Amino acid sequence: MSASDDHGDRETRAAQNQTLFREINERVRELNEGFSFLSPIGEWICECANDTCTELIEMTAAEYEAIRSDGARFFVAPSDEHVWPDVEKVTEHGERYWVVEMIGHAGSGARSHDPRSDEGPLPLRT
Repeated sequence: MSASDDHGDRETRAAQNQTLFREINERVRELNEGFSFLSPIGEWICECANDTCTELIEMTAAEYEAIRSDGARFFVAPSDEHVWPDVEKVTEHGERYWVVEMIGHAGSGARSHDPRSDEGPLPLRT
């Protein structure tokens, strides 16, 4: 396997992992909306590419929606250990979370698997 194959596999894995966390957070959004009258800040699951991450991030529904407006953008815990710089770049550094944008194949893969996209999610490449 060549280095480019390894990089392609890593891009695919990152897009799959982050898309999974996004799907979970779409359900969390529904729960947070139900409690928004009690607290405007909800807890969300870190959307980093690490499939074992369980960090919780506090943000408002409006902050979540702003990030979700681009299918290649995800929020992660504010630490370098939650960023895979070979497949994503940090676009915002906040106190409670950072926003990353998938680049290259990972970015196009994330956009095409966004459940909110016009075409709907496409099957993940294996």
